Amino acid sequence: MNIKNTLDENETISIPDISSDLLRTVYSSLKLTLTAILVNSAIISFILWDVVAHENILFWFFAVNIFSVVRIVIYKSFNALDPEQKIPDCWQPITFITSIISGSLWGSTAIFLFPANDIAHQVFLAFVLAGMCAGAVTTLSPFKSSSYSFILLTSIPLIISFLLESSEIVFSMAIMSLLFTGMLLITSKNLNRTIRESLTIRHQRLIDEKTIHYQANYDMLTDLPNRRLLSERLNHEIKRAGRHHHFGAVLFLDLDHFKTINDSLGHAIGDELLKQVALRIKNRIRNEDTVARLGGDEFIILIPEASDEMTTASNNAENIATEILQLFHEKFNINEHIIHTSVSIGISLFPLGETSSDTILQKADVALYEAKEAGRNTARLFYSEMQQVVNNRRAIEKDLHQAIINNEFELNYQPQVDINQNIIAYEALLRWNHPDKGLISPETFINIAEKCGLIVPIGEWVLKTACQQFANIIEINKNLRICINVSPRQFNDHLFIEKIQTVISETGINPNNIQLEITEGMVLKDIDETIDKMKSLKLIGLSFAIDDFGTGYSSLTYLKKLPIDILKIDKSFVLESVHNSNDAAIVKTIIAMAQNMDIDILAEGVETQQIMDFLKEIDCEMFQGYLFGRPVKIDQITSFYDTYKQKNLP
Repeated sequence: MNIKNTLDENETISIPDISSDLLRTVYSSLKLTLTAILVNSAIISFILWDVVAHENILFWFFAVNIFSVVRIVIYKSFNALDPEQKIPDCWQPITFITSIISGSLWGSTAIFLFPANDIAHQVFLAFVLAGMCAGAVTTLSPFKSSSYSFILLTSIPLIISFLLESSEIVFSMAIMSLLFTGMLLITSKNLNRTIRESLTIRHQRLIDEKTIHYQANYDMLTDLPNRRLLSERLNHEIKRAGRHHHFGAVLFLDLDHFKTINDSLGHAIGDELLKQVALRIKNRIRNEDTVARLGGDEFIILIPEASDEMTTASNNAENIATEILQLFHEKFNINEHIIHTSVSIGISLFPLGETSSDTILQKADVALYEAKEAGRNTARLFYSEMQQVVNNRRAIEKDLHQAIINNEFELNYQPQVDINQNIIAYEALLRWNHPDKGLISPETFINIAEKCGLIVPIGEWVLKTACQQFANIIEINKNLRICINVSPRQFNDHLFIEKIQTVISETGINPNNIQLEITEGMVLKDIDETIDKMKSLKLIGLSFAIDDFGTGYSSLTYLKKLPIDILKIDKSFVLESVHNSNDAAIVKTIIAMAQNMDIDILAEGVETQQIMDFLKEIDCEMFQGYLFGRPVKIDQITSFYDTYKQKNLP
């Protein structure tokens, strides 16, 4: 079997099949074989010249060596074949036919050159033919049919000629020749098996090595280079660009709203889209360029040589980015689904003092972020002014590690009220009290924490701390809920349910008073797994709210399947609802939809009485916002409920 996987324009895995290697083994010894034929045919002709008819010797000698010339032509044709490709199937029958003809020519010596009644010359002829058969065992055994045919066609006429002689000694020679022929056939069979087993082991090792190399350096879905191979090539090109004084470019691509497509149409459609995107991009770039997949819906295009001049290099890179954007103007047709999508692109030139591929990729990522902020479906080139963004992200990530160790986080709580403005719940809001920078807003660090994975320990701290601080308060007001935001990484942790149970056990809080707030995007990541996990948590007693509803891409089909208790209307709609008719219509639609689905509604961002009055008119019954109270520390809440408890003591 020929194993050949095209990986990219510059590299191919090619492992010849065993039959091809067997043929190469046979033809590798052909020059030596033809030399032996010339020498042995000359010796036979010379030794038998005085005891056999000259015309027979001459005819046989020329026939053997003319056929050797034919075999030389065949040999040259074989050597002209591509050594990396599978040898055509026709070469195996050619090898078999040449073995038959060669065996017949050597076997004919026992008919035309056999010296009757001359035991000495008969033994000599038998000795030469035995040598030729032994040679065939070593050179033709890769194919049993070829070696068997040569041995039998060479030996059988000799054995018959011996049997036709009346001498007992010659008869003994016939028996010995027959036994020798049998031994040669057995030896050829065993050698054939050894050769094939050896090649099979070698080929399996090659396959394993190539497979390991492929898996380590290429993306299994798209066959594109992965991050590891990209980093190697980029580091190489950085050094080469520095030596030759030219500029290269990296284009960081991210599909717009891919997650929505993937979640709504299924992972199979999403995977096929990624493959078609990879192929479309690959067909656009030059052979010397590299397109790689980092993972998910992120691709990188490496342009080793954009120009010798920086301005021209920037323009060329931006022109290529524009052409890539135009590739997505054409729809994708996947399993009868017509998909329209776009891509955002961040561009970074090199070398601009950098020696690390990670630094260049990070700059391209920053430029990609700017492209997304600009409305997506566009490209942005990294400028030095953006470096501060990179530095800030690095500093925040570094400080987040220390914040966890030094316990720099704290929680504030904002009340949620019912239509009579009675407090029914508190939402836990994370704050970072930096020792040098003071209070840092979650908007500044949450996305960075999510990307670097620190959101998991931070989220676990929030969960445990909020439950600890409210466990006793809930004993006073048993209907009070504590609402805790859960990050996507935290929710997708396979131990999330166990961790929730551990917190409940350690803090003693009633699980019926815990409400987890998740986002629309989180819900759609894996709808079936999400539903199962939510149902398991609801069996424990927890409730769920969808936070910032209306800003994501939730499907109503999925929404009605989810065990959701509350939809929280995003404050961006609520704040403008009394001034903007579109926002007002959205709020009304969400409330009407939730009522039809028997889901409670809470409006965020209620800051004025005017907004409150509007929401009451359209039957909203729960509210959160500055009108009812700003976020406060736990001490103030504890103090309030302690006073409440004192007043209600019997």
